[in-house]
Amino acid sequence: MNHLDRAGFKRLANSMSKAFRDSMGGGIVERFEAVSKLLFIKVVDERMVAGNWPGAPKAEQPALEWRSGDISRTVYERARQLWLKATEGPLAKGLQRDRGGFPEDVEAVARIVKLLQPHALDRVDVDIKGAAYEELLRDTFEKNDNQQYFTPRHLMDFTVGMADPSFDSIICDPASGSGGFLVGGLNYVADRYPDEIPPQVYGVDIDARMAWVARINVFLHGGDPANVFHLPGAGSLKPLPQIQKVLPRGGFTTILTNPPFGSDMTDTAALDGFRTGRGRPTRRRGVLFIERCLELLKPGGTLAVIIDDSILNLDGNADIRELLRKKSIIRAVISLPDVAFMPYSTAKSSVVLVTKKDGDTYQKPVFMADVEHVGNRPNGDPLYQEVPSVDGVRPLLSDLPAVLAAWNHYKELDALPVDADQDKVFLADIDAYLGQPSGDRLDVNFFHPTRAHAAATLARASSPTYALSELYDFHTSGVNASDLHGDSIVNWIGLGEITAETGEYEVLQVPGERIRSAVRVYQGGDVLVSKLRPKLRKVIRVPEEDDGGICSAEILVLRQKETPAAPVIDDYVAYLLRSDLGYGQQVYQVTGVGRPRVSPTALKQLRVPVPPLHEQRLILRELDAAFAHYRELHQQADALRQQAQQLLHAAYASSVDAVTSGEGMSDVATPAAVRVALSA
Repeated sequence: MNHLDRAGFKRLANSMSKAFRDSMGGGIVERFEAVSKLLFIKVVDERMVAGNWPGAPKAEQPALEWRSGDISRTVYERARQLWLKATEGPLAKGLQRDRGGFPEDVEAVARIVKLLQPHALDRVDVDIKGAAYEELLRDTFEKNDNQQYFTPRHLMDFTVGMADPSFDSIICDPASGSGGFLVGGLNYVADRYPDEIPPQVYGVDIDARMAWVARINVFLHGGDPANVFHLPGAGSLKPLPQIQKVLPRGGFTTILTNPPFGSDMTDTAALDGFRTGRGRPTRRRGVLFIERCLELLKPGGTLAVIIDDSILNLDGNADIRELLRKKSIIRAVISLPDVAFMPYSTAKSSVVLVTKKDGDTYQKPVFMADVEHVGNRPNGDPLYQEVPSVDGVRPLLSDLPAVLAAWNHYKELDALPVDADQDKVFLADIDAYLGQPSGDRLDVNFFHPTRAHAAATLARASSPTYALSELYDFHTSGVNASDLHGDSIVNWIGLGEITAETGEYEVLQVPGERIRSAVRVYQGGDVLVSKLRPKLRKVIRVPEEDDGGICSAEILVLRQKETPAAPVIDDYVAYLLRSDLGYGQQVYQVTGVGRPRVSPTALKQLRVPVPPLHEQRLILRELDAAFAHYRELHQQADALRQQAQQLLHAAYASSVDAVTSGEGMSDVATPAAVRVALSA
């Protein structure tokens, strides 16, 4: 029997898929399902021959093999009969239900039996087998409409690590999809407790195919697939008495889940089973899932859930936050960046970790983290660090490992690491603002350290402070660009034309009729402030001599009052609005999920210190000098990158010349020689 490593296992599975494609065709998802069934019965066949398949006698010889005198039909029939036997056994109960049909492509199955015959899959280590299958699964589903069933692997591993399940955990995912969190829990426990039996895992999904895939996934990772179920309709949100046998109340020590974002429950019978749904015609499933998870947890059990930020910050979801505070100890909230689930979802989300209360418990300061990078780009491709590690591999650009390390430090020592970035990782007293407007919020933005820093800065300001509304008129009304300009060319500033943090921007010239959405009109001297994603600090000041134009309705136009409360220089104010002082007064007022923004009302109340004009000019001079130095350093960095590229190309060219000229290698291709050549 041939030994398979991870790459070999994946090549084998790809060859199996190709056998189906080249025979009767079929879509990639259907082929994946057929390949999964054949991989499963191959493992069962080997265990039956070894006499260790529960409920079946020891087989005298393998069923999946070509024998003397065989034709494709006889090989196929033995494989089909093996499938029927395998799915009757106690270990595999549930693998046949919902997706029980065996592939009908006789020639492809016979060809695959020949591919499988030299290999012993059951001898392949569980971690290799499971990892290879998971990679195949993601290759099949992740880049199409089924991506909703996947949590990116690095986010899943991070969430499981935060929950820290043990070998005696009873793990559940009530929205299990392909089983990623279930196998994540199995892998985590296997790595830390290699001598223990795998923990029990339970999963539920409303999609029959995904529930079946999750069973195979759990099986190949060494777990018991018997407790992964397909529940159509409301799924795990059905009234608890109806699903008690599948998901018992108080039956789980660990729940790991990423319930669906953005979908509503309209089943009134199901809604009436929830404190947060009773009497309502509709409710977000994410809210209901949290309540259900708290019901399913044992006292002292852990819930690690990825949820959209509306649950944490919108006034309309205050009831679920009240329930969380009442029923659990909130231990950690990790804010994820907008790109975390892109390009398939733009929802702003967070990882929330809670422990169900067990008697008298004390709410400690909550570990919070503001994650900027999670290792992927907006298009879903990996995002790597620029500098490779010592072994030449470029790691993913991700804050998650450092956040997890800081969390483990806090758990063990009740304090943050001394080298932790206090603006990225911090502790929050979540009761500090109770009684104030929206004071029950639980999102990271609401407790962000820049909020306290900004308040402290204003408190010690030696100059008088004024609200922006005392200094500027806010032009917030929208106009129709097509009606205003027709096909005439007009100056246009959209959010994409403003560079984050720097105050730099460009103006596009476009026909007015091409701008379909509502816009705002700006003129020279205005200060333009983006209300969308204020973390990007997109604030610009338009020069006085500018002809003006139109801008996105997501941009607020500030025009200095004819008689402001104090004399102020617009460029000075624009700098302050891009600073931590400006952001710190906005961050805790940001709400929304897909497009988080701050309201015009909040911006009008934002305060700025206004010293005398001569001091404003001095401050501006220093800021302008610092910005000029910033641009100079960027230009030098660009020049160094270009020089490095030239150095590399010159070295390649010199090496090729040395080989093709027959003169052999000499110092012509050494880095020193190349640098001399470049400087000549």
